[in-house]
Amino acid sequence: MRWDIAGSFIGYAIPAVLLFVAFVIKLPLLRRAWRDPILRATALLLGVGVLVFASLPPNNLHRINEITGVPNFAGVWVYSLLSVYCGACLWLIIVWREPPSAARSRRTRMVWVAYSVIILGLWVTFFLGDHSVERLRDLDVYYANTPWMVEHSMLYLVAHMVSAVVAASILWAWFKELANKKWLRRAVICLQAAYALGLIFDVAKIVAISARWSGRNLDWLSTYVAPPFAIAEALLVAVGFIVGQVGPFAEDRWNMWHTHRRLAPLWALMQTVSDAPAPATGRVSGAELQLEHRKARINDGLLKLAPHLSRSRREQVYRDALVEGFPEAESRAIAGAVDILVAISVLKAASASDVDAPPPKHQAPDQPASDRVRPDSELVVISHALRAHSATIDTFRRQAAATEGVTSHV
Repeated sequence: MRWDIAGSFIGYAIPAVLLFVAFVIKLPLLRRAWRDPILRATALLLGVGVLVFASLPPNNLHRINEITGVPNFAGVWVYSLLSVYCGACLWLIIVWREPPSAARSRRTRMVWVAYSVIILGLWVTFFLGDHSVERLRDLDVYYANTPWMVEHSMLYLVAHMVSAVVAASILWAWFKELANKKWLRRAVICLQAAYALGLIFDVAKIVAISARWSGRNLDWLSTYVAPPFAIAEALLVAVGFIVGQVGPFAEDRWNMWHTHRRLAPLWALMQTVSDAPAPATGRVSGAELQLEHRKARINDGLLKLAPHLSRSRREQVYRDALVEGFPEAESRAIAGAVDILVAISVLKAASASDVDAPPPKHQAPDQPASDRVRPDSELVVISHALRAHSATIDTFRRQAAATEGVTSHV
């Protein structure tokens, strides 16, 4: 027997949970900047989405009808929430895409006026229609030929279809402007796919209702085909918001961890040169704090080594590495690593004899600022070279030390 997703609790629980997770992720931002219309629209969209899918399991629909004592009251309840959801979708996309302006305010007002009228129409048609027989899964087609109830169903379907088409068209136009915003593009793709699935949901429902008007029975389109598309739509909406919010954060944390790991060889080397840095202060997370500690230790070591670093030494090793067949970027990294290792030997030799070691013969007395300050990207590739090309670096280090008459302490 095939699983009937439209009649199961889990089929609606999964999107409800995902929408709730996305809502919870947004809460800290909402508390800090609750006047931001983007955050308010997002919170409304996700919060209402949770209510819709929490209400949709057939057992929950029956409970709503029993609590109110009105047959099929759950229908107008869910359709009204769905209309609020549609309005929130359009509101969010408008304020998300456009900067604050009088035109934007007018458009958002028009959206809410239109959907307020739709919600009012849903309640009027519901109470004017005959809906005495409870229908938990086929309300739309069962009452397809009942005055006022057919208008009731078509009203929410048309409202949902309009919001899906308008939202998808706005997102498509916006997508073309997001060339350099990776995670926002991914979120927009998820939302575009969601609204496309929502459009399929509407078409399936409308075809089933229209078939009833002509005396045919295509109820299965409404009862079994359409609901999975609504569930998939909600899943993609939730994923879109989670991706847009969590994606950049996760990428930042991954980059921090990756940089922290790749700096390990250079950091271990610098522990022989400088003392541990003072504890970091300020509002920094654990990953950021660890990375800042590691970079501080490396930079303190480089500062101590600065008088003994040599640009000409690096250039010579760089040329030698190119001759050995290494690519340009790796040759630069190998040269930087050799320069640091020889500088450590010079520093340790000076410390052992209790005198300051003179700068190498071929080195200018004053180091340029660019020799003392290295960008993080350069430190990462030098650190990686220490791990990946240790044998080659050791050979070049010995050659450079011998050329300069430096006793090796590394």
